[in-house]
Amino acid sequence: MAFIEIRDFSYTYPGRPKPALEGINLQVDQGRLLVITGKSGCGKSTLAKALAGFLFQDEKVKFNGEIWVNATDMTQVPLFAASERVAYVQQNPEDQFCTLTVKDEIAFGLENRKIQPAIIEDAIRSALSVVHGEDLLDRELATLSGGEKQKVAIASMLALSPDVLILDEPTSNLDPNATHQIFETLHLLAEQRGLTIIIIEHKLQQIADLNPQVIVMAQGKLEGDESNQPLIGILKTEMSTQPEENSESQIETAGAPLLSLSDIEFKIHAKTILNEINLDLCPGEFIALMGPNGSGKTSLLLAIMGLIEPTGGTKFGFGFDLSRVKTSGLVRKMGFIFQNPDHQIFTASIREEALFTLQNLGLLSRNKEAEAMAWLTRLGLADELDRHPQSLSYGEKRRLNLISAVLHEPKLLLIDEMLIGQDLENANIWMQLLKEYCQQGNTVLLVNHHPDLASRFCDRVIFMDNAKIQVDAPTGAAFAEIAALGYSAFTPRIFTGGPIA
Repeated sequence: MAFIEIRDFSYTYPGRPKPALEGINLQVDQGRLLVITGKSGCGKSTLAKALAGFLFQDEKVKFNGEIWVNATDMTQVPLFAASERVAYVQQNPEDQFCTLTVKDEIAFGLENRKIQPAIIEDAIRSALSVVHGEDLLDRELATLSGGEKQKVAIASMLALSPDVLILDEPTSNLDPNATHQIFETLHLLAEQRGLTIIIIEHKLQQIADLNPQVIVMAQGKLEGDESNQPLIGILKTEMSTQPEENSESQIETAGAPLLSLSDIEFKIHAKTILNEINLDLCPGEFIALMGPNGSGKTSLLLAIMGLIEPTGGTKFGFGFDLSRVKTSGLVRKMGFIFQNPDHQIFTASIREEALFTLQNLGLLSRNKEAEAMAWLTRLGLADELDRHPQSLSYGEKRRLNLISAVLHEPKLLLIDEMLIGQDLENANIWMQLLKEYCQQGNTVLLVNHHPDLASRFCDRVIFMDNAKIQVDAPTGAAFAEIAALGYSAFTPRIFTGGPIA
């Protein structure tokens, strides 16, 4: 028997008409690095939860087949026993946090196993060093950026020394530098410690040179050869369907700035989060906001929207001094999409959620309902309009967030990490939709860790580090400046048909 063996496994969620997984057969050797990829909503996360034993704790569970991990039938053991074999880092790190501080979070599982305090201390520091997060040790979880939370979630599972580590899009919130470091470290753990690692991932270019075993999923099934897919072939197929590079000669912005920030500062307990921020956002611009994790990108969006109050500087936009306008007074002119999709899902069906903002603003009409259906259809969410949004995949929730935020046609749309959970095809659809939205005279400011997509679609790149704007220029010139400053990991990479550089 292989170290991991799945035999004819199918699974149907309670109340769902179709199986989420069907006829899965898979073998993985100990110490192997396995990558599971496929379009958003294809069943990747469900397969991960099945491997971790999460799906078999309900008496009404409906499944067939077997899942074996290191001679343990994961379908037949209680969750505490399953966790001795498999550690699962969820797609949304906040979903697995149980404490308030980084140190307590990493210690939590070990304390439940009654490990000696001295051993726990060593395990905490060792796990944080693996994710290059030593500086996070004394932080509160609520103060961390999305990428920093992701590092802590990974460290908390590594500290448990499992047989198998499953990571559901472990780098979706991480900047390109941190992504490279995490992948390299996981590869070394598999090689040197014999840890079996399963990664659900869309960032295939950055993992190609680690020689992973790859499986591709579609509609709850494995595509092609169940044991391995040629990664280079997958990458070539993806690249051949991508649009041409963005032409900056087509950029046209008109009139005075839509919004201006002057000398904006934001501090928390003497820690500077934003410093000397001077920024104009003009009508019709599609702007990528980039930079390392913890550099201030999310805080900048929150400050623009009025969800945090700057400790210095001025904001002027839409003809008003925005420091004197409540956030509720800006909703018709500005839209906001949070980093975590669960933070802005409020209703019990896809249809209701898509129309939620329109209804709140008194803008709902037959024409707007038709427009909502067009968006839902284009983003692949129109088939089950009565389905509860919380049953959607992470990537599908992100698409629903966009529809709800954009239908009232805000002049400025702020988006924090839109591409989390999106396969490359859906990411390109997203970006094209936003490009078209900007061509209608609207402005989009998008936090984004995908330089290739930024180079194809965005007119301008703002790059932050150390709480400041380091680069602010049209896309091509911006990436040249970013590279000159030593941030080459944040610049686009061109696939040539050979190994990924």
